[in-house]
Amino acid sequence: MVTFKDVAKEAGVSPATVSYALRGGEHVSKHTMDKVVAAAQKLGYVANPSARSLRRGRTNVIDIVVHELDVPYFYSRLSDVASDVIREAGYQAVVLKTGMDTDNVSAAVSSISNQYCDGVILNPSGLPAQEIKRLSVNRPVVLLDEAHAKPVLDTVMTPNEEGVTAATRHMIERGCRNLLFVGGGRAELDSYAEGSRDTGPARTHAFRQTLLDAGLPCDDARLIPAGWWTDPGLDAAHHIVDSGISFDGVVCATDSIALGLIRGFADRGVHVPDDALVIGFDGISVGRWTVPSISTVEVDMADLARKAVNMLVSRIEGTYDGEPRRQTAGFRLLERESTRR
Repeated sequence: MVTFKDVAKEAGVSPATVSYALRGGEHVSKHTMDKVVAAAQKLGYVANPSARSLRRGRTNVIDIVVHELDVPYFYSRLSDVASDVIREAGYQAVVLKTGMDTDNVSAAVSSISNQYCDGVILNPSGLPAQEIKRLSVNRPVVLLDEAHAKPVLDTVMTPNEEGVTAATRHMIERGCRNLLFVGGGRAELDSYAEGSRDTGPARTHAFRQTLLDAGLPCDDARLIPAGWWTDPGLDAAHHIVDSGISFDGVVCATDSIALGLIRGFADRGVHVPDDALVIGFDGISVGRWTVPSISTVEVDMADLARKAVNMLVSRIEGTYDGEPRRQTAGFRLLERESTRR
């Protein structure tokens, strides 16, 4: 590969002069500039943008670190939208999957301090925010859904309580009086009572509180713990029907749960929406194409991505150096076939 030194030798100048000339001619005469350009063209010199970026202390790369990238999952949509927003901001996006492994999260955060990227947008996946701050060596990080009482790092939240409250009210307005919640149970309520505002506790609490405010029952039997993917949703549906719980509607913590739940109900002869209504949360695109299509709380992904990227870029470029900020993404409730009788 042709180097600065090769061009300098061919032109009869110093490597520093070559650098000045190829950056636009600052401090270099027209005669010297012409010699350097001619030598570079003769030798076929091509600039190395990666090396140039490292010399500047910037890579123009932003990492997006997410749990999973399977099609039904929320973070595949975030990665897709955020990649576009990052490109619009003049950076390149690299998407990394952690599989909810804290070791993988640690490695992703360390990539900033090792100058493999300029900043990271990530879900902590159980890694404490203080540890993430330590690993990042105070380089730019924006967290997703990190609900520490006082923000440790810039954070963007999904509208957890607001969204589930809207979903539950929608079900009540559609005539449901025996509602269930799938995706959180007593453990999440206890965690909320102890001060946690993490995603699971916040959504579970919002469901229960909305029912109580409406004068409807909500004992622990109406709260069904489940993982936030399709398979746990299917298993939860089998459990609900087999246990004989009375219900006429289900609020799901995620759309992925709703996908599995509807399939699991069909296995047991319960048909949505004829026998029971179902609503999800997230607004993943596949919910438009299922039969029935799934009513959902659609997180405004463009709003979430822009808030995260804008906060991160302001740190990278030094336009903001203040206290950690916390912002919440917008949402809208989409009524589809799963809540229409």
